[in-house]
Amino acid sequence: MSFAQLVYWAVAASSVVLIAGTVHTRRATPSPRTTVLVDVDSHGLWENAFLAGGPGRVADAAIAGMHGDGRLAIGGPGTVTARRPAVSHDPVESAVLEALARTPGGSLTRLRPTVMRSAAVQQIGDRLADRGLLRRPEAGRRWRQLARLQIGACMCVFFLGIFQSVTGALDDGAPQYPQNMPFVLKVTPAVFAGIFVGTLCRSAVRRRITKAGKRALKQFRTANRAAVAGPADRSAALTVAVGGVAVLVDRVLRDHLLEAQRAAAGSAAAAAVSSTGPGADWSAAGDSGGTWCGSGS
Repeated sequence: MSFAQLVYWAVAASSVVLIAGTVHTRRATPSPRTTVLVDVDSHGLWENAFLAGGPGRVADAAIAGMHGDGRLAIGGPGTVTARRPAVSHDPVESAVLEALARTPGGSLTRLRPTVMRSAAVQQIGDRLADRGLLRRPEAGRRWRQLARLQIGACMCVFFLGIFQSVTGALDDGAPQYPQNMPFVLKVTPAVFAGIFVGTLCRSAVRRRITKAGKRALKQFRTANRAAVAGPADRSAALTVAVGGVAVLVDRVLRDHLLEAQRAAAGSAAAAAVSSTGPGADWSAAGDSGGTWCGSGS
């Protein structure tokens, strides 16, 4: 068997296993027992923020809500300070105040990831997973790793083929049609098929929200669309929970939160380059210890 034929067999076998594992992971989600709340209270707000954008969306919504009602002030180069009396109405807001007390200088770029990793925020994801609205971080970990391995191996084979076409190495001497076809052209169909399957499966298993979670989130957004622009105390938090930071009316607050998001994304990208762990996507965070942390949906 020639090396080119071996590449085809290896890509085919890996792709079959990867597709089967991906389908099994997607179907193994527990049946939803309850939906998220549609009322604008602490439970419904944070649960739907988590469904929409993970821990990062919850942190952004909490900070925006506490800034909107005057309990937090954000100024200067993203410096957060607590105004007296700094009170919290639920565990997530308590996590914000506790994280702020432990953040030197009150830097928003440090405060935000601390809030994301807090027990109060992480437990929201656990509760949603228990109810079948999210997939747990560890679900599909092996298939994400296999997908990355397949993509990387295919890219290596492609560059190896280019090297061979220049140097003549790996010339197996087997009769091919046409006989002068370079090795890289022989394996190109298998390489691109392997990359396509790997990318598709990796994307599929990285999605944390289930179909039931999508329906619950849509229900919340429909029920509270009019309340986003209303005068409620949680208007800023609700705005972020439903539409994200980009739709905030307060330009200064919006710019500070977006800058904190960019800083977090840059740090996660740098970590991904220097290690075998995942990047910024919160949906792939299960590769790095079983937490829900990451940036967005």
